Amino acid sequence: MNSFLIGFWRRMLRRLGPFGVAAGLIAIGTLVLAAWLPKLTDQGEALKATFDAKASALPKLAPVIAVRRLPVGQQIGEYVAAFPPISQNAEDLKQLFSSAKGRNLQLPRGEYQFKNDANAPLVTMTAAFPVSADYGSLKDFTADVLKTLPHVSMDELRMTRSAAGSTTLESSIRFSFVYRRP
Repeated sequence: MNSFLIGFWRRMLRRLGPFGVAAGLIAIGTLVLAAWLPKLTDQGEALKATFDAKASALPKLAPVIAVRRLPVGQQIGEYVAAFPPISQNAEDLKQLFSSAKGRNLQLPRGEYQFKNDANAPLVTMTAAFPVSADYGSLKDFTADVLKTLPHVSMDELRMTRSAAGSTTLESSIRFSFVYRRP
C-alpha cells in the first residue's frame, strides 16, 4: 500500500507539477470544509439556544441609573461639601497619632503648615514627620492613616538606611489634610 501511495504521488507531481498538486489539495480541503459547514452551523445555533435559555433564567439586573447633570456651581458645591470642616483637624491629628502608637512608631516632632488661599473653598494643612522604624511598620502606619482619613493624602515618603544590614529606616513622611472652609 505504501508503495502504491508513493507511486501515485510521483505520477501526480510529474503530470500536475508542485503548483497543481497544491491547488488540488486546497480544492479537496475546500470541499471537506463545505461539507462540514452545515454541521458547524447547526452546532452554533444549538449553543446559542442553550446560552439564551440560561441567560433568560438569570435574575434581571437593576436598570442603569441615569447620570444627573447638575450646573457646574452645584457640582463644585457638592464636591466641597464632601470634605470635613476645618474644626475636625484636631481629631484627625489624634487619629494619626493613635495610628502611630498602634504601630509602635514614635513621632517626636512634626512640621505643620497651613495653606489658606482666600479664593479657594478648601484649606490644606501639611504635616511632616521624621520616623525611625522598620519598613513593615511604616507601611502599616501609612495604610492606616490613608484608610481611616480619606481626605488625607501622602505627599512624600523618603526612606534611607544607615547600613546595608540595618532593618531600621530613617524616614520622612508628609501628609496633606484637606478641609472645607467654615
